[in-house]
Amino acid sequence: MRDWTRSIAVVGSGLLLAVATAACSPENKTKTESAHGSPSSDAAGAKAATPAAKSDEPRDAGHAHKEGEAPHAHDEGGAGPVVALTAIERENIGLKTEKALVRPFEDVRRLPGVMKPLPDRVAVVTSRTPGKVVEIHAALGQRVEKGQDLIEVQSVELEKLELELLQAEARARVEILKLETDLTQAQNKLRLAQADADRNQRLVDKGIGARKDLIAAENQLQAVQNEIAGLGRQIELARISSRAEVEGLIRQLGLLGLPAADIERMRRERAVALLHIPAPISGTVVERPAVLGQVVEPSTTLLKLVDTSVLIAEGSAPEDLLRELRVGQTVRVTVPTYPGERFEGKITFIHPQIDPERRVAHVWAEIRNPGGRLKPDMFVQLSVAVGGGPKALVIPAAALMKAEGREFVFVETPAGFKRADVLVGARNDESVEIKQGLAPGAAVVTDGKRQVYTVFLAARSGAPALGGHTH
Repeated sequence: MRDWTRSIAVVGSGLLLAVATAACSPENKTKTESAHGSPSSDAAGAKAATPAAKSDEPRDAGHAHKEGEAPHAHDEGGAGPVVALTAIERENIGLKTEKALVRPFEDVRRLPGVMKPLPDRVAVVTSRTPGKVVEIHAALGQRVEKGQDLIEVQSVELEKLELELLQAEARARVEILKLETDLTQAQNKLRLAQADADRNQRLVDKGIGARKDLIAAENQLQAVQNEIAGLGRQIELARISSRAEVEGLIRQLGLLGLPAADIERMRRERAVALLHIPAPISGTVVERPAVLGQVVEPSTTLLKLVDTSVLIAEGSAPEDLLRELRVGQTVRVTVPTYPGERFEGKITFIHPQIDPERRVAHVWAEIRNPGGRLKPDMFVQLSVAVGGGPKALVIPAAALMKAEGREFVFVETPAGFKRADVLVGARNDESVEIKQGLAPGAAVVTDGKRQVYTVFLAARSGAPALGGHTH
């Protein structure tokens, strides 16, 4: 094991020495001299006239770099070694870059806040009538859809109304059936009376019948017709009365929470039904105090549902900040639970009153949360974009790193990734203003910068890095 470690250290030291030697080789020295001017005899004389540098002065102190230009790989006091990664290594660490751009720097205000459910997306499930819980179909934490059956309750009041409904329908059927039977008999009598009247009319026409018999037959016919008309009106009235009574009972059952489908099934099967309580909204069961056999009242909470697909980020805005806030402004929310991630939304409500104790106004921003990652009562920070500032050279905040009291980024070059120390100006939740150290268009590492920095440190110290070799 020691031999293996010693071998790795020797190989790493050899590679680092090779990199340093290549960087400072005569060929590179020639290129450097050609870039900065070849040493002529006059230059040599000038050099001879120049006082010798102190021994403790950095070797490259006179070699200035332009602003935004990364130091050479051999400059140990500057950028350090160049990190070269293969395509496979870049993919393995999920490396991504973004360009430094000159654009208006967004003016952002930060507010502390907490996640809250939307009031319209919270539901408390109760029974509308006293009863006993006989079935529970939803577990704590379960996701349910609107209309889904949650709890079954046995209710004396409900069963009484159901029996009244069945009895009312039975009475109506019996009464109407009796009236319809009387109507049928009256219609039979009508046929006989009509035949008797027609026979007397023929006898009178032939002069062999008495007119008084014809008049009596016609009177009998008219009486039967009146009887039929009366029975028809009674049947219609009975149907109207029965319909009104049945509809009234159905309405009462509906008010007690019995779904229309259960009422129709109960009327069809002629059997009383339990009270099935459906989910009033789609959401997650966050509370379930109900237990089997529990006697409940209309005020008893059985379940509590919360739809977390959309939440409110409730921020606290100081009084002096209210003049800059408007409904519709973009809000970015960050949560300590998910560092580096942002959830976007817009301001939907600014409370018209100031909290008298904290001297702040509550600001609501609706945040879509389809995956349910955000939870109610999470502490968050709201970043509200209140406008654009002057143009500046800007990079993503995710690209910035800090170590040993210095802030820097890794810049992509044809040879690899170089460290570039930067001077930072204004900051917000997404971007950082760069005042010195980068040029517009420079590609800086955002995702994977920690891994690049690890390889950078390993290369600077001569230790093996990704894949067991030094960059």
